[in-house]
Amino acid sequence: MHMRRHFLLIAILALTAAVLLTPGVASANYAVHGGYAMNTDACAGCHRAHTAASPITWEDGNGATQSALLISTAATTDQFCYTCHGTAMLGADTNVYDGVYEADDGPDPADAVNSFGEPLNAGGFNPSMFPTVHYPNDTQWVAYGAGPDGRDGIISTGGEQVVIGCSVCHDVHGSSNYRLLKDMVTGINPTTGAQQGIPVGGYDPASPDPQNPIPTPWVISAEAGYPTGGWLLHDPGAAQMAGYTPDYTDPMYAKPPGSDVTKGISAWCAACHTQYNTEGTAGNYADEVYDANDGFGLVERHRHPVNVALANFAGPRSLVVTDNPLPLAHDGNGDVATNELTDWMDCLTCHVAHGSGAKMTGYAAVADATDPQPDSSYGVTPGDGLGSVPPDDGNALLRTDNRGVCEVCHNK
Repeated sequence: MHMRRHFLLIAILALTAAVLLTPGVASANYAVHGGYAMNTDACAGCHRAHTAASPITWEDGNGATQSALLISTAATTDQFCYTCHGTAMLGADTNVYDGVYEADDGPDPADAVNSFGEPLNAGGFNPSMFPTVHYPNDTQWVAYGAGPDGRDGIISTGGEQVVIGCSVCHDVHGSSNYRLLKDMVTGINPTTGAQQGIPVGGYDPASPDPQNPIPTPWVISAEAGYPTGGWLLHDPGAAQMAGYTPDYTDPMYAKPPGSDVTKGISAWCAACHTQYNTEGTAGNYADEVYDANDGFGLVERHRHPVNVALANFAGPRSLVVTDNPLPLAHDGNGDVATNELTDWMDCLTCHVAHGSGAKMTGYAAVADATDPQPDSSYGVTPGDGLGSVPPDDGNALLRTDNRGVCEVCHNK
């Protein structure tokens, strides 16, 4: 990402001029990002059919390398995305690099004040603000908890590496899912550990209208007016956007369609992190025996449940607390005012998707689980509060410092 600003300076004039001529570019699944009519002008917002300068390529169904025909001279997809979604860029209000929404996102439920520059729900990628990020810019990395026993995500075992970048998770041309999350992810086969396409949404091939097939989303939203049936593929956009109010700064997460425990954001994430959404016998979420490089050696590994209602774990006192509540998955549009025992805990309850500024100090920063010395810090300078027991190698994209995400629910 250190070359980002260099490429932005080269690319910004051509691309910004193009996108500013394209109406509604800030809305996901609309304008340049989907809902294309047959006479769409949106293609010209990013592509040039005969004079594209960017060296970015893609691989077709036959494995052949093709030019993406993109405007600008950006060398990676992420650099190209930052020409709209970066610092001080005019093409979109969602500045994912700095993790802020640069427009007025309306009244904040916390303080009822109209404000600009509120933090994005997913965090950001600026390393000076977010010391742990989801490895953007076409970086090769491992997916923790991947493969048949979950050990493929451990660096020391030589796990299967995947390329991480904007287009790995998001489909810039639109999808059936929330926030352009792809309907097919190049993830990790849970049985073999090899990379393969994992379906995590899509469109019904048996739809009566093949030009506008029925969406089958895995990930939806509780935002006001959100089309919970998924985004249509070729609708020009106006009908789908009518009544819909995107909210980029207040968590508006929803249970999957039909409250299907095999879907939702947790199952979507599990396309790469294959074992994190696998329930074992009697509700015990456990991997097979493997060495996580944390000092315990070859032992069975256990995980916190996901895609589960809080009522499943109701005890002598409520798990729902009102002091700094974490975002849960709710029913229906706009049903996020209060947390209920029927709401679900999923991946985004504890983690952010892009980058986290949470600090790991004290016992949360130990390097060796068998010898938990506070502030020993794994993989970084001792005492700087950015380490922890492997394999998370940082703050694990947690929402709050140390293990504050645990205390919000467990209230000990």
